[in-house]
Amino acid sequence: MIKNIIFDIGGVVVDYNPQEYLSRKFNDPELEQLLFGAIFGSEEWKLLDAGKITRALAEQRMIAAAGEYRYEAQMVLDDWRGMMTTKLDTVELITALRASGYHIYYLSNMSEEIYALFTQRRRFMQLFEGGIVSFAVKLTKPDPEIFNLLLKKYDLDPTQTAFVDDGRENIAAAQALGLTAIPFKDALDLRKMLEFLGVTVPAKLRHAPRPPRRKKPLLRWLRRKKKKELKAQPLPAEQNKSGAVFIDPLEESEEEADESEI
Repeated sequence: MIKNIIFDIGGVVVDYNPQEYLSRKFNDPELEQLLFGAIFGSEEWKLLDAGKITRALAEQRMIAAAGEYRYEAQMVLDDWRGMMTTKLDTVELITALRASGYHIYYLSNMSEEIYALFTQRRRFMQLFEGGIVSFAVKLTKPDPEIFNLLLKKYDLDPTQTAFVDDGRENIAAAQALGLTAIPFKDALDLRKMLEFLGVTVPAKLRHAPRPPRRKKPLLRWLRRKKKKELKAQPLPAEQNKSGAVFIDPLEESEEEADESEI
């Protein structure tokens, strides 16, 4: 009987598809292949996940490997994190599993920088009872030792533990250790697989994950109204006695008003 469920994070809880990301960004198959090899498929990327190289040195080598496409490589290194959007349907499923009493853990290949980003800004990390990330133990999946470390740390019985991952090699490694390994396709397929294994998953959640915060219609209307009124006034911006420009609270930046993380 399954009591514990271990999740990979990249590709399972958050989107992670470098090939698709590069295709959207460049629409040039040859360039995409070159950049993938220089960055995401590089030895430096693996060393970052294993915590055996600094980010600065790794990126220096990746850019050098891109040759004449160094500018494009720098563009990718600057904004690739944006592709890691939260899979809300997976988060909803994890929330339901926790509500049903299952123990939820993570086991993921991840650099220190990305792990810090997730723990600080992604609320779904609070759903896990614990886990192991590769950089912290200097080991990466599919090395059996990283699986054994997790099982030992939380005293998990492999015969009562399911492992969810989108990587074939990682699935094979988990199976070899006696875990019930589930290849991840999407949250709906995962739900069906878990139910087939006898895992109880509520059809509806009592407390669903909160969606990203949006500006309220009234607040948007007030902003537009305020801007129209200001444009209609020929007078310069109001100043206080110290000479500082008075800023109306309704004129806060779009970024501040919408800031939220899943």
